[in-house]
Amino acid sequence: MAGSSTISADAVSRGEKPVFFLMANIHAREITTPEIALRFLDLLLDGYGTDANITWLVDWHEIWIVPTANPDGHWLVELGQEPAYGGLPFMQRKNARLENGLDALDDCDIWPPDSGIQFGVDLNRNHSFAWGGNGSSDEPCSPVFRGVAPASESEVAQLEALLSALFADRRGPAMNDPAPADTAGLLITLHSFSNLVLWPWGHLYIDAPNKTDLRAIGDKLATFNGYRSCQAAAYDCLYAAAGATDDWAYGELGIPAFTFEIGDEFMPPYSTIDAIQWPDNGPALLYAATIARTPYQTIHGPDARDVLVAGPGPVRSVSATLDATSNSGLPIAAAEYTVDVPPWQEDAQPVALAATDGNFDAAVEKVIGEVETSALLPGGHILYLRGQDSAGNWGPVSATFITVTPTMPVERLFLPTVLRP
Repeated sequence: MAGSSTISADAVSRGEKPVFFLMANIHAREITTPEIALRFLDLLLDGYGTDANITWLVDWHEIWIVPTANPDGHWLVELGQEPAYGGLPFMQRKNARLENGLDALDDCDIWPPDSGIQFGVDLNRNHSFAWGGNGSSDEPCSPVFRGVAPASESEVAQLEALLSALFADRRGPAMNDPAPADTAGLLITLHSFSNLVLWPWGHLYIDAPNKTDLRAIGDKLATFNGYRSCQAAAYDCLYAAAGATDDWAYGELGIPAFTFEIGDEFMPPYSTIDAIQWPDNGPALLYAATIARTPYQTIHGPDARDVLVAGPGPVRSVSATLDATSNSGLPIAAAEYTVDVPPWQEDAQPVALAATDGNFDAAVEKVIGEVETSALLPGGHILYLRGQDSAGNWGPVSATFITVTPTMPVERLFLPTVLRP
């Protein structure tokens, strides 16, 4: 199903659907990251119409995927494989800018690029929020050269323009202004390496105003890939990085924004991507997209698992397991399902489910109920199920398909007896 934003020439107008934005390869040599982004795209395309959770996710969200945010730098990495350069990829991190306007000459006269000394601008130090701060450099040959001005690079300027068009600005101008709890949208930028899930701030060793919710989301995503979840600019985590994408997205717009530092090397073999990195990170990305409508709120609600509709008749059983142990940890208090539209839509008709043991009093509960299908049109339908904890937090929806077959008219079931002469 098409998104609700519109594109006319080079202008994007925001729609009504919540947006999940996935980007990769802003650092050119981190070649594992576009592979993960493209596998996520394949997951959505292959699962649409066959997987209920992917189908409803695509129908009710906008999902934007940028496989490489640094195309020129990526080209330089590949250039190193040419026989003239020895056949090994260049370890280019930055973009391909030679002249930064500092003088009349190339500002970093290095060829071929070295992993620690190279020309170009570090696009993940060039964003306009907190530009020029900790973890960036004004030296053109430095791997973390920030450029001559905020968003001086076309890659960054265009990325900021696109994100500003897709996401509403929900955070005030002061550093201690929190984004409201009902902020919609979520961004993940893929990097390598270190096996980390990072959340703002990345440029200051202080807490972001939405730290509680940012940490809750980061900790939850880390349960899928097994990475460490931490604030980037924490003394025991990674290092400070001013002018980065995630700090800009959260600082300017208020959306929760995260960096995945994937794996243990910049250029792993494809077998490692297929066997480890994609299986670890695909479910994390899918979960992030699932909570993108209200991430700061939904992250605290219980997960719904093993949703099942059983029985061939018009009245079928519905069952699921609700689990809040890696969310709020609070007891489950309620559960409900809707059919064909998610429960927050105005025309939804929620139906309550009961705890199978008779009481909602634990962080993990099995629930059961019935769905009446006789009023549904023949064909495919989607059942949406979610749970609520004792603090009132509704968790993410989980879905399953229902197929309703046509009922044969009575007059066709009882044919008149033909008497023989």
